[in-house]
Amino acid sequence: MSVNSVSSAVSTTGTSNNPIIASNGSDLSNMFLNLLVAQISHQNPLNPQDGTQFVSQLAQFSSLESLQSIKQNTADTQTSLNTLQVLDATKLVGTEVNVQTGTQVLEQQGNIKGQVNLSAAADSVTAQLYNADGELIEQQQLPYSGQGTLNFQFDDQDAGAYTVKVYAQSNGLSTNLQPWLSGQVERVSVGNSVDDILLQVNGLGNFNLSDINQLVTQS
Repeated sequence: MSVNSVSSAVSTTGTSNNPIIASNGSDLSNMFLNLLVAQISHQNPLNPQDGTQFVSQLAQFSSLESLQSIKQNTADTQTSLNTLQVLDATKLVGTEVNVQTGTQVLEQQGNIKGQVNLSAAADSVTAQLYNADGELIEQQQLPYSGQGTLNFQFDDQDAGAYTVKVYAQSNGLSTNLQPWLSGQVERVSVGNSVDDILLQVNGLGNFNLSDINQLVTQS
């Protein structure tokens, strides 16, 4: 007798007080016992089943029970990791980070600083600062020592909106580079999952946790 036929038989033999499948997670051991009783009750007395079949079915249920246990443990572990990630994100409040943007708004006089990552060598690298009217107000030739990360800073800027542009020159050709600007995390918002963690960075906007290039080391 197959497992499917036994399942059908169990449902019609007055076992309503002992359901095979419990809501929100089955007790596979009880399920196996119910099926075993049903198989024995419905077997042909003149042609009884081989006991090895029962052992085989027990092994199958034991494997399924182990898999369900592993799945539950994995889910619990992931929940714990998600909780830790959220807690770590909240610790970023008050921390200075670099985020991928070229615009910044100063609410009061201050510095605009950041960095640019070079993936290839260049002859020179230049950072430019523009005001809200699109006027170039300051330009810096960045110290260059080859491929890697270059830092820049425009000191004592008045309150207002600014745009930073960085370009590299190599063999007479100019290439625009993506700046990463520095700002302090003011607030952390958490949505329905850890993928919805948003950082509100002062003067720069809202960014996903994965958008952070690096924490800025305070000197």
